[in-house]
Amino acid sequence: MNPLIPITISSLLVILISGTFALYIGRKHGGSNEEWAVGGRSLPVYVVIGTQFATAMGGGMLVAHVGIGYASGWSTITYGLILGMGLLILVLISGWLREQGFTTLPDVIKKIFGAHPLLSGLTVIMTIIVPFGWVATQLVAFGSLLGNITGVSPSLLMFVLAILSLIYILPSGLTSIAWTDFVFGVGMLIMTVISVFLVINMAGGMGEVVANVPEASWSFPGGLGAVGSVTIVLWTLAILPGTLTNQMYYQRIYASKNLKNIRISLLSTAVIILLVEVWAAITGMSIYSMNPGLANPEQAAGWFLQQVPTWFLALYAGFIIATIMSTVNSGVQSVVVNLTRDFYQGYINPEVGEKKLLSLSRWLSVAVIAVAYVMATQFSGTLNWLVATYAYSAGALLVPIFVGYLLRNKAFLTVQGGMASMIMGLLGTGIAHAMNTTIPYVVFGIGLSLVSLLVVSFFTKNNESAMKGEAAVKEVDQVGS
Repeated sequence: MNPLIPITISSLLVILISGTFALYIGRKHGGSNEEWAVGGRSLPVYVVIGTQFATAMGGGMLVAHVGIGYASGWSTITYGLILGMGLLILVLISGWLREQGFTTLPDVIKKIFGAHPLLSGLTVIMTIIVPFGWVATQLVAFGSLLGNITGVSPSLLMFVLAILSLIYILPSGLTSIAWTDFVFGVGMLIMTVISVFLVINMAGGMGEVVANVPEASWSFPGGLGAVGSVTIVLWTLAILPGTLTNQMYYQRIYASKNLKNIRISLLSTAVIILLVEVWAAITGMSIYSMNPGLANPEQAAGWFLQQVPTWFLALYAGFIIATIMSTVNSGVQSVVVNLTRDFYQGYINPEVGEKKLLSLSRWLSVAVIAVAYVMATQFSGTLNWLVATYAYSAGALLVPIFVGYLLRNKAFLTVQGGMASMIMGLLGTGIAHAMNTTIPYVVFGIGLSLVSLLVVSFFTKNNESAMKGEAAVKEVDQVGS
């Protein structure tokens, strides 16, 4: 049987069921911009867990992580531990984030350093580039994976996904996305269980896998470091900053009902991610047992899908759609919140009404997905571009957010220090990137950002205190008159 037929049927069923659910949620919760931006700040804990997991999963887990398992066995778990560490750090500041009633990352910077157009503008740009990069790369991953299986043009597949994603975004933004992510997340977990049993069976059982896979990959805990200590350090320097400055994680903190739910959701998400990394490791090693001669480990998932029965291929196609769709939806919604709340409402029309802001959010969602589609079809180096967006965003934002959080009550930080930290973080990242350093170039940006924040804040704190004092005197005089 032509695999295109069952794949099409499976995909349509996934889209029909989840799309209908998204429209239902939209009718029930779609009348408020608060629902659009942060899920009404009332999402149940199981929904937050589902959307955190689905957002983190992405197309990379289906390709790159199985490839890591193929080449380096249990090292995928190490990757998951590093990502989980980032989520645990977010737990530490989650109480403060939630009680402040933030909507976006620029709100955090504004709270710490005060309002300033240049500082806010830089923050918005650095916040937007990561989720936008996610959208473009997920479109590419979708077109590549299903294009290889079905023979359909990747550009056409990406266009279809871009159009379909609007079904989940437009009804009520984060609210409809989070609820459908929960459905997607449950489906993903079920599919990982089915697929791991199938791949082990195809490989002849775990005994056969252990016999055929190199000892360095299979041994435990030794296999956790099979990828090499240098790579683990590089992972840490890349993954942690990217996780800690990704607005999509922050939005789900804002969307939880209360602090207890936030902590439960982040910890649960970290555990689920580790379990999925176990799946990626076993899947990768099983594929290695069957075919150890692949030139590129990232071909492992694609090769496996060419060997499986048609019924499984159809199910896996639905799995691919759910995994990638959830990340695309979250990325678009995150970008739109920055454009509407931080740019339009913040600078262009502060008095905009709720209804107009919601309508603008929907129109901008269409525009963002359209631009991402064009980028995905025109630029082949999308993955490298995504890595760069993570680096530049973290280089600019990590220090102002976290060092700023630690020093927020010390009367030390200044707006000038915040701007210098962000600008020099970008500059340091850019110079190291141009020099093609072996150490991740984001490290140089973070280091320069930290020094700039402390030095400039030290030399400008007296001036800023004087300015605040003068402003307070003027306010008192105005009240007295």
